[in-house]
Amino acid sequence: YAIGGFDGSLTLDSVEAYDPQLGAWAPVASMSGKRHSHASVVLDGKIYAMGGYDNGHLDTVEVYDPQANSWQRVASMPQGRKRHAAAAMGGKIYVTGGQVQGSSLNSVCVYDPQANAWTQLASMGTARQVHASAAVGGKLYVFGGLGTASGHLSTAEVYDPASDSWAQVTSLTSARSYFAAAAL
Repeated sequence: YAIGGFDGSLTLDSVEAYDPQLGAWAPVASMSGKRHSHASVVLDGKIYAMGGYDNGHLDTVEVYDPQANSWQRVASMPQGRKRHAAAAMGGKIYVTGGQVQGSSLNSVCVYDPQANAWTQLASMGTARQVHASAAVGGKLYVFGGLGTASGHLSTAEVYDPASDSWAQVTSLTSARSYFAAAAL
């Protein structure tokens, strides 16, 4: 699924799905709002799109049900942000960092779809945007990105939900931003 984005002049609300058997893209239901520089994750067979930017930093969150081909708004994040990372872990969605008004954030929040509620968590040790995150072994790893004053980052941190705490882990071998990560 290609969700929202920016076409060079307009922010998009449109969504396209790729069918590998047909080898073709086709439009599906559009989001209720336009967004770019947002994050999306899959949780329990549904796609969540959160935050981003469209004439301001967005705190809104929408969930797509592919069976119904429809989007529904759910609880908004505690703070609008763009250029953040998100990962699903333990039936919840963890959103880290991002940018507001040109500054990188170190704030972290978690969404519980059962309660339809967000909770603020312990902040990361380093503010970062355009970074990556991945859940491995019941812990959340964040790495790279851009810091507010420190430029491109190679640092990495791990979050333990049992203690609501962050710890530094071995840094990447090179600083990077605007990249993707996958846990295998």
